[in-house]
This record gives sequence, structure tokens and C-alpha cells, in this order.
Amino acid sequence: MRIFSRIVLTEVVVAGAGPVGLRVAMNTANAGYETVVLEKDAVIGKPVQCAGLVSPRVVELTDTESVIEKPKKAVINSPSGESLTIESKSEKAVVIDRAKFDKEMAMKAAKAGAEIRLKSSVKKTNYNCKREVEYMREGSKETMKADIVIGADGPTSVVRRTAGLPSPEEILPAVQAVVPSKDDSVQIHIGSDIAPGFFLYEVPFPTGKLIGLATEDGNTYKHLMDFLKSKGLDNKVITLLSGSIPFGNIEKSVDDGLCLVGDSAFHIKPLSGGGIYLGIKAADICSDVVINALREDDLSKGRLEEYHKRWQSDVGKQISRGMKIRKIFKNLSDEEIDELISILKKDKAKRVIEEEGDIDFHSSLLKPLLKSAPELLKFTGPVIKSLF
Repeated sequence: MRIFSRIVLTEVVVAGAGPVGLRVAMNTANAGYETVVLEKDAVIGKPVQCAGLVSPRVVELTDTESVIEKPKKAVINSPSGESLTIESKSEKAVVIDRAKFDKEMAMKAAKAGAEIRLKSSVKKTNYNCKREVEYMREGSKETMKADIVIGADGPTSVVRRTAGLPSPEEILPAVQAVVPSKDDSVQIHIGSDIAPGFFLYEVPFPTGKLIGLATEDGNTYKHLMDFLKSKGLDNKVITLLSGSIPFGNIEKSVDDGLCLVGDSAFHIKPLSGGGIYLGIKAADICSDVVINALREDDLSKGRLEEYHKRWQSDVGKQISRGMKIRKIFKNLSDEEIDELISILKKDKAKRVIEEEGDIDFHSSLLKPLLKSAPELLKFTGPVIKSLF
């Protein structure tokens, strides 16, 4: 690392030490490029802003040892209280300890040679032959120049905003609480009174259960506390956490000397709000393109467009399809949701969900579901037909 006129020069700067940014940092450092990760928080993995429910693919991709639960049952509760219980013989989902998972990813990045700077909050980035990043580190302003900056700094990404790249189509506030519980099932609650525009979830957690939701009406905290009170848990909250979920399919994710990845690029499943699997996949695509671009000494926007095109043809398809389905879901009344759950409870449809359901590829379930329950077309109509 070189210092010139009080400006530190390096090759790769990653803004954000979440698992996606750390994945890129590990890859670029392993390839021999000087990599610095800037993280605004003082501790990796805290605060926890994710339920940690992921597919076994995430475990395979990252070789994580952070799995804490392997739920075999998920219960979807309709507005009227009707429930659909999904039980699979195969492993469809696991729960990871997100704090431990993030720390594992940080250790792998550091072992590869990446430097992780905590308490380093990015304030802006601009481009002048190289990408310049201004950040505050423990109260002092510092500047770093890099061949490339990776924006992995979350839903409200400073890197994205100061580079003038597009904002999310939607951004939902989310809040979750850790409460004592011995229930190891995953529970989903849908309804306009519970979580308008999204859903409420209950997921096993190391110290009990994590209950959280996102809403689009601005009353997220109130909806959570109302639910906890209805369960007699409002006075038993161990920890309360908040965050936000960005939705959309970003049209531009690169600029000269810059790539966005993870939540910063809305690599989020629109139906569940989960982003680890899509983010890790995009991180690997990003790493591959960036490493080759560094070897060619061409970090121009034109060169980096390869990354945007590649993730769009992979991750982007899932996001676009998910957004279409999300728009249908948002417009359903509580009565229609009740009817939908009733249809999905029928033997044929339920069996399709249990056998072919995939939490990473939600839209892949639509074709077999429509074959098993044609009456679902009442809810989907021409929008679903356009997906195939």
C-alpha cells in the first residue's frame, strides 16, 4: 500500500463488510490484488439485520459452519387464521447464525490477504482517472484511491448514491425482535393488519426465536409490537433490530472503476427479502470480471459492463420475475389471500410445493403449481403467463 500526498493508493476497495462484500474481497485478495474493506460498524456481523433463513446452496457455496437449525416444517398463516403446513422430506432450508456467518466470511477474506478497516464510514466516491473514496475513520477524514471500488454498503448505499446510479424501485423498512421460544418451526403470517405489503416471519434463533416483518405503510414497529402483544411477548423482547429491504432490478450497476453488488445493487429476492444466495452468486461474477479487468488494466465502465450483463442474465432473471409476482401479491385483498391459501392446501398443490419448492427460485414453482391447480390463474392472469 502506497501513500501519496496523504492519499492512500490501493488496487481494490470494498465498501461494506457484509458477506457479499467480503466474498468479493476474499476473491480479489486470493488473486493477488491489494484489497481494503471499509466497514462503518465497530464489529463484524453486528447488528444482525437478517433472519438467517437460507438454502443449503449457501452452505455449499461458502462452506459455513454457522448452521444452527434445519427446520423441516414451515407454516403459512392466512389473514383469517387458516394455515398451510409445508413439510419436506428433503432439506429445503437451514437457519444460520448471521453474526457467526459474517465473522467466518471476514476471517476468510483476511486470510486471503484483505485488510478490513472497522469504524470506517464511506462518505462519497468520485472518479478522476482512478476511483477516489472519502471516508471517516474514528473521527478523522481519510481518502483512498483505488483502481476499482466495490459498493457493497447496503440498501442505502453511499457508493451508489454518490456515483449517481439508480435508486431502488421500493425500499421497505424492516424490524425484528429476538424473543424466548422453544418452537423450532418457521412461521409466516400474511395480512393487511399484520404486515401490509409484505409478511411477518418467525425463525428459530440461538437464544429463542427471531420475529420480524417489513411493511409499506410506515407503521412497521407498531405492527411488530401489536403481533408480539397478541402472543404475550411484548415484554419479553431480548433484542430489537431494524433495517431496510430494497426491491427492484437496477438498470445500471457499474461505472468507471466501480461495481455495485449485494443489497447495494438490489440483489434481493422480491418475494422473501432474502439476499445472501443471490448476493454471493453476483459477488462471484463480479470478482471474475474485476480480476480479469485488473489483469488487462482496463477498469472502464465499458469493460465492467460485462459484470452487469452476466449477473442480469443469471440473478437478474429471478429478480425480474419476482418483482412481477410481488406486484400481484401486493394487490391481493385479505379475502383473496385466504382463498389462495385454501387452494394451496389441496393435496395436489401442497405436494407440488413440498416436492418442488425452492426458496432461491420461487418463480420455478409457478408452472407446476398452475398445472396442479389451474384455478390459481384467477389471481395471476396475464402477468404470470408473461413469465413463460
